Amino acid sequence: VSGRGVGMDVVRSNIEKLSGTVSIDTTVDVGTRIDVRLPLTLAIVPSLIVRCGKRKFAIPQASINELVRIRAGEVTKRIEHVKQAEMFRLRGVLLPLVRLNHALSMASGETEADADQAVYIIVVESGALRYGLVVDSVADSEEIVVKPLGRHIQESTCLAGATVLGDGT
Repeated sequence: VSGRGVGMDVVRSNIEKLSGTVSIDTTVDVGTRIDVRLPLTLAIVPSLIVRCGKRKFAIPQASINELVRIRAGEVTKRIEHVKQAEMFRLRGVLLPLVRLNHALSMASGETEADADQAVYIIVVESGALRYGLVVDSVADSEEIVVKPLGRHIQESTCLAGATVLGDGT
């Protein structure tokens, strides 16, 4: 037991030098939770650039399990509906689908599925959650520097940061 606080103090000091924070929450007979937060400006994240409508979004590759493209003629056969929820059967397992335009409350009609268009599904895994994210197209893979969001969209629960891509957008 002796000395554990000394090591954590070194960790805390180094993280604070980077303008980060460390918080420790201990509950007797339950456990300890250590929360380490680093500023997003330090993060260089390998990401997949996708399109939704006329906008581009970056999805961290660490969260991506696989990419699936459903051909135009197979969309109505491969995407099922269970109690008004869209589902995709991936190797025998039903995967709930989330349309990026709906999650971001983008204008409807920008990315609505059409039986005459291919559908791109990004299988995302985050902790115990696994779902398919439907986007208009997959653009490229890039390493991006994540910047904090501006004050006007800081309260967003769907966006973690912003970046300037290699083409200036």
